[in-house]
Amino acid sequence: MRASTANLSGRIDTENQLAQGCRDFSAAYMAVKYLASHIQDHPKTITPRTIDVLAGILELRRFHRQKQVLFLYAEAADAMVLMAGHTQNPVAAPIIPRLLGILGNARGKCLRALSQSMGNLPMPFSAPLCQQFPDTVDDPLEISLDTLIDNFQQISWQGRSLLANNGNRAQMVIKFAVSKANIQELVREIRWMDALNLNNPAPDILLPVPLKIRERILFKIKGSMPQGAPDNILDGTCIAFIPCPGYYDYPNERPDTWSQNRIKAVFFKNAQFLGSLTRMGVFHTALIPLFHNRVQQGRRNDNGSYLWEHGGRLDQWLDSCRYPNFAASGPRDFEHLIPEENSKKMGHYIGEHLLSFILVIGSFFRNKAPQRRGMDENNVPCDTRDLFSPTLFRELVDGVCRAYFKGLVQTPCPQNIDLSPLPLIESLITAMGLDVHMEEILRARDQGDMSDDGFKAFLRERGITGQIMKGKEDLVLNTGPHLGEFNQPISVPLLIEHLFRFSAFCTAHLFLGHSLTED
Repeated sequence: MRASTANLSGRIDTENQLAQGCRDFSAAYMAVKYLASHIQDHPKTITPRTIDVLAGILELRRFHRQKQVLFLYAEAADAMVLMAGHTQNPVAAPIIPRLLGILGNARGKCLRALSQSMGNLPMPFSAPLCQQFPDTVDDPLEISLDTLIDNFQQISWQGRSLLANNGNRAQMVIKFAVSKANIQELVREIRWMDALNLNNPAPDILLPVPLKIRERILFKIKGSMPQGAPDNILDGTCIAFIPCPGYYDYPNERPDTWSQNRIKAVFFKNAQFLGSLTRMGVFHTALIPLFHNRVQQGRRNDNGSYLWEHGGRLDQWLDSCRYPNFAASGPRDFEHLIPEENSKKMGHYIGEHLLSFILVIGSFFRNKAPQRRGMDENNVPCDTRDLFSPTLFRELVDGVCRAYFKGLVQTPCPQNIDLSPLPLIESLITAMGLDVHMEEILRARDQGDMSDDGFKAFLRERGITGQIMKGKEDLVLNTGPHLGEFNQPISVPLLIEHLFRFSAFCTAHLFLGHSLTED
């Protein structure tokens, strides 16, 4: 579609309006929307001046006190990102470097808008693993437990998994389904083991090997379960695999046994591997369980899960880190891997991965003295800041960011970028080391949605005994530490800013790499 003279004149007049310091917020918003529509319809007519006035909205932040300013920033950033996608136009080339420059100093709503817009950059995945597995699942092979664990003399339960070993021989893991939907997830886990063993993007990552019998990967145990089996096992349906060395060596367990070099190596190689998977369009969706409010899992559409972009309070952060889905060997629990063809979700998962790594790093220090937790009889928060090494914390955060960037972008991260600013580290140590926020609230209306047995089980899991009438009043429960007061923002806002900045930094450099390859 060719732009008419009137359209070109309208674009120039709008640029002049913004360049001359438009003071009215609504007028500025409509002007930016007009330029955005012009980029959409007539990208070949866009000039460097168009980009200058859009960038000025983000750089000058003239309207930063306006309640609705996020929408203005988003329109400006979206328009620049849209134009950046027209890589054959010379005007496009400087846009992403300019946005990266703005990113370094952006704060608050401007940073959020900029980061989320840069997450919309068009990028094809390098797709050997970006595929959907078949939905069909073969009927399980009925088999006795003795047949599966033949020659293994010792068995023990770890959660829903039965571990079998024989002296120093490699363990076998038999992982049981806990619901009908979970059967599909277990099958997906085995298929991911196969796919990753055939195409491992990181040779220092060790991967478990699935057990197959007569080409079957799903089994059903005949007879009763061994003593100690958890109550939530479905019906004996399971998968089995041989774990690699270090599969159960969690990086935050027994922290005094880890040397600094070894703990760094474990975090960094896992981060690089996750970055490599993300580059392929494969996202690990649960490095650790992340919740805004666990108590609202049954009532909220999002099941109370944590969306870091909203910056809300993070529920039971230390408990969430208890069994992370990465270990000395590499990532674990491949049932949580999903292939994704839409690159617009990449920015979210980059931030979620970094958040998970940072939380587990914090738990590494806290687990040096796990008994020091909560508040004393005088309601004074437990102070564990002495357990933290600011130097090591900073080195771990910096190294995780650089390793993830290298896996994702396939080039080393620029050395002049500070990926672990000292104010962030100090804020994290204060928030993670002082158990200020310990309470959660089970509202009366949420209690009313529970069955009587479910309500009793909920209280029992939290150590609450005695007769409590369901639905009579809100219950205040001491279940922390949390990062933030119940239903309030997170207690480390610098952490959310860091996630926005890092995810945008990664997606921008990945886009630049793709653009250079295309050229």
